[in-house]
Amino acid sequence: MRPATPRRATAFGRHLQQWRRQRGLSQLELALRADVSQRHISFLETGRARPREAVVHKVAEALAIPLRERNMLLAAAGLAPGYPEVPLSDGAVAPFRHAIQRMLAAHEPYPAYVVNRWWEVVDANAAGRRLFPQAGAGPITAVNAFLGPGPLRESIDNFPEVAWTFLRRLRSEVASAGPDERLRALLERAETYMQGVPPGDAGDADLGAELAVCPRLKIGDQVIRTVSMVARFGGAREVTLDELRVELVFPGDAEAEAFFRRSAQVAHDALG
Repeated sequence: MRPATPRRATAFGRHLQQWRRQRGLSQLELALRADVSQRHISFLETGRARPREAVVHKVAEALAIPLRERNMLLAAAGLAPGYPEVPLSDGAVAPFRHAIQRMLAAHEPYPAYVVNRWWEVVDANAAGRRLFPQAGAGPITAVNAFLGPGPLRESIDNFPEVAWTFLRRLRSEVASAGPDERLRALLERAETYMQGVPPGDAGDADLGAELAVCPRLKIGDQVIRTVSMVARFGGAREVTLDELRVELVFPGDAEAEAFFRRSAQVAHDALG
């Protein structure tokens, strides 16, 4: 008898194995999370079993794969995309676009920015544009504006702490996103900008007392303390919404509160 020719892993099998290893799971652990047999996971990775759509969705959910990459996984299995991708301007996402716009307006007089997967600032409220004039004037990459040489970087009093926190967040996003050359190029650029910047915890005796690392902005002879948060659509089933986030800036103390309110009043008086 002739020995059986070993099957070569399919594109889907290679992608699945890459995601499983990236998440640090064994075949058994993935099988338990996805509620399929370990043998079936093995057969999918080696190409001995053809992936069915329901199984692809189950393993993608178990691996916490972002929607854009889930579509790629479905395509590798020879299946149609399962998640639409439409522009934010499309009528189908109007309720969500309006929710974002209401959030931006309601957050006044404090800055708020809408950021996409590749850290492009795609929108901002009036306070955000006052603090960061380039925001909202067309896509601008926050990595370049924030970490690259320029007035924004120079205005951050605690730049090393904030920048290293930013870089760790970007590295985590790249690791979670899977193969995305555009995102990886962004990370490489960010790491280039960070060359020579001392570790964020070096020489700061007060750092351990901070509950979260947030920017302190040098505005004239003032240092404005801020608190930052991120909002996003947790149950998104569409790629654009899944990747959008709203970066919200709040005052960190009474002086910052007065600064933001005074800035809004000055802008209002100038228009009036």
